[in-house]
Amino acid sequence: MTIKNIAGENAEVTNLDAAIEQCEICKNSPFKTSSGHTVGEHTFMLEQLKQLKRSQRRDNLLASTKRKMEQGKRLTKEDMAYEIGRIEAYHPASLYWDTLKRDEILRFFNNLFGTTIE
Repeated sequence: MTIKNIAGENAEVTNLDAAIEQCEICKNSPFKTSSGHTVGEHTFMLEQLKQLKRSQRRDNLLASTKRKMEQGKRLTKEDMAYEIGRIEAYHPASLYWDTLKRDEILRFFNNLFGTTIE
């Protein structure tokens, strides 16, 4: 995977999770990077890395969930909680889907997969 740094140069990413973790750690660093930038560089790259992570998660959705989304059908609470539970097994949306309101689960789902389901 390739992303761009703040100077427009390509950066190769081999481990997405490690790169996200490193950018999270360094995003408030006062030290300059090799491009001569400080705080903004890691934040700039972090947004690209998170978008890559969301797109990977969307690619791994169940076929039935993808089909419903493509057809514009509403996902049920069970659909959303099941998908969230496949990725984050102890997420409240997967454990307590019957006690959370649909809009709460929807917010978790949209944040997790980068979607805009209403």
